[in-house]
Amino acid sequence: MRGGKETGEKEAGKKKNVSLGRDMVWLSTLGINLVLAGAAGVFIGYYLDKWLKTQPVMTIVFFCIGTLAGFRQIYKEVRKLGNDGKNDEHR
Repeated sequence: MRGGKETGEKEAGKKKNVSLGRDMVWLSTLGINLVLAGAAGVFIGYYLDKWLKTQPVMTIVFFCIGTLAGFRQIYKEVRKLGNDGKNDEHR
């Protein structure tokens, strides 16, 4: 007969694996957001440069804007995660 201790340890291990998987997905989305924001800036800037004949000024400007937007999103997500952790500690 198996005791409750072994079953509890298995369930705790499963919860830890699920939490680790969720954290890995969250971290990967941060990187994807940063890359996509920069790429969107390059895309917009490139076509503005073609239209306005100002190459490469708009590409560089919008790449910087997109990258800053990506970092801002990372900051917001990390801050939100920190606030969730503080709420859990006070319960």
